[in-house]
Amino acid sequence: MIRRFTLLALGIALQLTTPAQAEEAALPANKTILFVCLHGSVKSQMAAAHFNRIGRERGLPYTAISRGVDVDTSIPTRIRDGLNLDGLAPLDDVPQALTPSEAAGAIKVIAFDAVPDDKRGVAEVSYWSDVPPATKDYSAA
Repeated sequence: MIRRFTLLALGIALQLTTPAQAEEAALPANKTILFVCLHGSVKSQMAAAHFNRIGRERGLPYTAISRGVDVDTSIPTRIRDGLNLDGLAPLDDVPQALTPSEAAGAIKVIAFDAVPDDKRGVAEVSYWSDVPPATKDYSAA
């Protein structure tokens, strides 16, 4: 069964894929995808890790990063273990806080939780709020 984060990452990756005939100049200069969750330690870490794997497999010139609104001090063991079973690892050892400049600099910002205006700055945020809590059931998420 394909997990929601894999589908999420695949969907974003496919949206960003340009046709083979497109000229290099048509590609966006900034190639950062920003995933945001409340604590920057669970959903955004999972989504970014899955996105980056799919992006590498497809040869996409995009890199996902994970950020939080009210960051935790560490990534839960359950999430590290789940990612490890998927052949992945968290992007950061310590979750990092979202900054308005980082949000504005990303080509796409996807959030699992509300992002306050002072954290997102001028960035447009796409919300994906139907992902179940991953710390309770990694596989369902």
